[in-house]
Amino acid sequence: MNETWLKIITRAWNEPAFRVRLLDPKQTNDVLKEYHIDIPDGISYEVLEDGVKGKHYLVLPPTPSDDGSLTIDNFGRTAQSGDPGF
Repeated sequence: MNETWLKIITRAWNEPAFRVRLLDPKQTNDVLKEYHIDIPDGISYEVLEDGVKGKHYLVLPPTPSDDGSLTIDNFGRTAQSGDPGF
């Protein structure tokens, strides 16, 4: 996991006011920019708190451009791949 994201997570765990800002969809991009995260025009991020009230999220990444023969063999397991870790 990216070290910057780990710093953001740690701060959110320790600072309730920061956590509120990070989880507010209207403020998320601003918080990420404070950590020098480049956000392209027209993109907005939303941070969800996993495991709240027994609910967990799996993120399905967008389908990459391909010739229609995508398999698990050519699907790299990286943080960007949406790998849920199990």
